[in-house]
Amino acid sequence: MATEERQYSDAVTEAVDSGNKIEAIKQLREETGVGLTQAKKEIDGLYRIRHPQAAQTSDPAIKSEEGGAGGLLKLLAVIAVIVAAYLYFF
Repeated sequence: MATEERQYSDAVTEAVDSGNKIEAIKQLREETGVGLTQAKKEIDGLYRIRHPQAAQTSDPAIKSEEGGAGGLLKLLAVIAVIVAAYLYFF
């Protein structure tokens, strides 16, 4: 069900307005019986509608996905340090 079609309770909208997405998801699931994935999608959509300025700021989850090669490079560096420490001590 699309975000625009569902009427949300005051408890759900208050949780979204306060930025407490987890509480909003819990409340929506209790009220409607939808699954976790569907509830998360709906709450994320509702959050974007009610907080349009937040869509323009950098979300840490999105930021880490954008990092692509930088994140991979950091991972390889950590693995190299672990391997070097292992070889040094054993």
